[in-house]
Amino acid sequence: MAFGPDGRTWVVENSGYPLDKEGGLGRVRLLQDRDGDGRPEASTLFADGLTMPTGVMPWKHGVIVTDAPDVLFLADNDGDGRADERRRLLTGFAFTNPQHTVSSPTYGLDNWIHLANEGPIRSVVFRDEFGDPGQAIHFPEAERSPRFDVGRRSLKFRPDSFEVEPLAGASQFGLAFSAWGDILTHNNTLHVRHEVIPGRYLRRNPALNVPKTAQNVYEVSEPAPVYPITENPRFELLSGMGQMTSAAGLTRYLGGAFPGYEDLTFVAESVHNVVHADRWEPAGTTFVARPLRRGREFLASKDAWFRPVNFAIGPDGALYVVDYYRLVIEHPEWTAAETYESEGLYDGSDRGRIWRVVPRGGLPQTTARLDRASAEELVRLLGSRNSWQRFAAQQLLVTQNDLGDERGLRELAADDANPLGRLHALWTLEGLDALPSGLILQALRASSAGVRRNAIRLAEGRFRRNPALWEDALLRLEGDPDSKVRLQLMLTLRESPSERLRSMRDRMLLAEGGDEWFRVAALTWPEPDPVRLLRVASGVSEPDESGVLLLESVAALAGSGGRSFTTAVRIAQDIKDPVRQAAMLRGLHDGAAAEVRVPPDIQEAVLGFATSSDAGLRKAALQHLIRIRAAKHPAWARAVVWATRIVQDEKRGAALRADAIRLLSLGRDLGLRDIFRGAIRPGEHPAVQAAAIVALFRIDPDGSAPFLIDRWPALPPMARRAAGESLSSKVRSAGELVNALEAGSVQPWMLEFRSKRRLIMHQDSGLRERARRVLTQSEAELGATLQRYRAALSAEPFDESRGKRVFQSHCRDCHRLGGEGADYGPDLASVRTRPALNVLHDILLPNESIAQSYESHVVHLSHGEVAEGILHSQEAGFVALRIEGGELLRFDRGSIASIRPAQLSAMPTDLYVQIAPAEMADLVRYIQSAPVQAGPSE
Repeated sequence: MAFGPDGRTWVVENSGYPLDKEGGLGRVRLLQDRDGDGRPEASTLFADGLTMPTGVMPWKHGVIVTDAPDVLFLADNDGDGRADERRRLLTGFAFTNPQHTVSSPTYGLDNWIHLANEGPIRSVVFRDEFGDPGQAIHFPEAERSPRFDVGRRSLKFRPDSFEVEPLAGASQFGLAFSAWGDILTHNNTLHVRHEVIPGRYLRRNPALNVPKTAQNVYEVSEPAPVYPITENPRFELLSGMGQMTSAAGLTRYLGGAFPGYEDLTFVAESVHNVVHADRWEPAGTTFVARPLRRGREFLASKDAWFRPVNFAIGPDGALYVVDYYRLVIEHPEWTAAETYESEGLYDGSDRGRIWRVVPRGGLPQTTARLDRASAEELVRLLGSRNSWQRFAAQQLLVTQNDLGDERGLRELAADDANPLGRLHALWTLEGLDALPSGLILQALRASSAGVRRNAIRLAEGRFRRNPALWEDALLRLEGDPDSKVRLQLMLTLRESPSERLRSMRDRMLLAEGGDEWFRVAALTWPEPDPVRLLRVASGVSEPDESGVLLLESVAALAGSGGRSFTTAVRIAQDIKDPVRQAAMLRGLHDGAAAEVRVPPDIQEAVLGFATSSDAGLRKAALQHLIRIRAAKHPAWARAVVWATRIVQDEKRGAALRADAIRLLSLGRDLGLRDIFRGAIRPGEHPAVQAAAIVALFRIDPDGSAPFLIDRWPALPPMARRAAGESLSSKVRSAGELVNALEAGSVQPWMLEFRSKRRLIMHQDSGLRERARRVLTQSEAELGATLQRYRAALSAEPFDESRGKRVFQSHCRDCHRLGGEGADYGPDLASVRTRPALNVLHDILLPNESIAQSYESHVVHLSHGEVAEGILHSQEAGFVALRIEGGELLRFDRGSIASIRPAQLSAMPTDLYVQIAPAEMADLVRYIQSAPVQAGPSE
């Protein structure tokens, strides 16, 4: 939804979701507040016949609507409330899953219209409906306008001048801006990201290989935990229960109406029926985001149909929440067949709600009519506390080319006491092509770091007119106290042809190289002599972590050319320091092409690195051996002899033996099959077994599947993970893995999520459906027992003391929670964020949800004794089991006849006999609410 400057509200309805792309069910509805009380009482159909519209933005005398493959302009020219003008502004976007295609048109501080876009998503089940890869983005109304390949990136465009510019990366459904113009993006699981380096800078150095284009700013590892309160939640195949899995509509709240709620972002989490909020803080060149409330969401509903998907900041400062209100929110591509074939797939398609969130005490319900405001009034609104008013005023002044109050604009652009007003005034003058250089020079000395940063951006296009003037002004900012200002300076300096500024770049790179984004910024400069820069960076004696990272980044540039690669390896040879050598090799790997032609002495040098006693250097060298075809070098035979000896020497460390196996596998020699098979045996170190599994599959993918499946029950979790990823990667072996799942020789819980996902999203439809049947279970199969306990779970109130007593009686001997208990099974704090029904399911049906690394193992000793417990560790000389109560038992490897998983959870399967439904409900609620206490190591 979006608020227009004329007081009207525009709402996009995507009723065809998820599969109806032919019915033209998409609509734009117009809400009107005719009596001026702030509440719309009239709803009219503005436009229909759209396919799957995903966003709306008022622009000029109409609205821009995203409806893949097009970006449309709709307008009502005869005043009857219906759109009679429909034009395609842009076209060529992929018609893909609507949760990933073009969406969210947003007017930016820089006067461009920004579009969220993730590009084509690989469709397996609904390939015909949503497999369109798109084409070059272009303006259909301008025959000679250029065509742009934006790939899997968001973009911005100017409809009037037919300009398109890709952003640095993608954003799935929605994007936002900080008050100072920083681009904030997300996808369904990584819900808050900062696009630190704009795309236009990354593109100027074709040799630069940037591993990521945005910083995940959430304070803890993502996906973030979420805390739903839904009574009867609904999850599909790949829904991440208890964690962020459907983040959408990222919105930075800048409405100015919530005291104490500044610097917040809101994200809609429709699968869990919550709205999540984070508070942002500066962190060097980027930010850190922390949850507004620990263990509790900003907004949550018990109603499983509550589906928040988007937000808007109103002219009144309120936060408006768009509630899709659907039974099924996941796209059928990732659901079981029983879901997408059911009659309930479209339940709720005729519904939907908008919630208005206001501070306690409310907000004045008034309707803004900026379309009637004078130029002077619009200029004053550029300094408003409310971001909607600031942007609406700026957009009106620029699109109407209104310089009626140029004096007022210039005064505001020089007002150091009003930084936000100054910021918008500067960009408004820029949009009107009326910004004098003197105002930018003044802004470079502003007290606000955000204003200084934007002033540097505004100076870029003016360098060549008067280089000396701008160089002197920018050189003074080298020591600016704000790191974001210095980062922008690093990016902008490249736009000047001056060697003075290149020298400044080198100084800043060495001084700021500890920050990854400074390194990226410096290396966006096209470098005519990357080896020169590499020699400078490699000369740092005993580099700390930041120096190592700087070496990696500079080496990546050198690796982009064959001659530079060769010289860089020779520099690494001369250093004689494995830490720096490894850093350089890692960087060369990141920057090099898929295959690099190098002379024989370089092949031999890398082979030498691969047999080093330093683990980091070995690992870095192994990455290069395929690319440089070292297996054809005469020194390869010597390396094979060395590696074979290492693999068979059990006294050697596991890491060295695993690397030796990886080295041997590069030759793809079937004669080594018995060596790899011999390393996959009970009692062998898990890391060695995992490396041998990958190596065996590399040289013999067809013949290795029966061997691995036969030994599957005896594999430790690390080796099992390697087997699952290997077998699921090929069609034939994936089929054999599904056969084993169906036969019960491999249990579903023995597969990691990645391997399960490959199977249930397999290209082969028959294999895919078989995998889905064996890896998923319908609710009907859970049985009457589970239903009784589910009913008790929804009862109120919760008896905390009884829940704690149940934990102490039945759980404490195996699990830790709230500072008490034993370390046998998982710490129950790790499941606190899972929905209550899923926690209940795990307790009552433990064999269906065994946590990896917590399955029970049976150890048969050579003298006939048997021990059972959770496998704690496997070292060179012993195996350790953790038994109930947390006690550790150690066994010498020489005394062990066999080790095998019990294929059952260590938890009892009859807790429903011991714990009544009401007691179980209290236990689940106690687990979810118990305080988290750090262990001694934390």
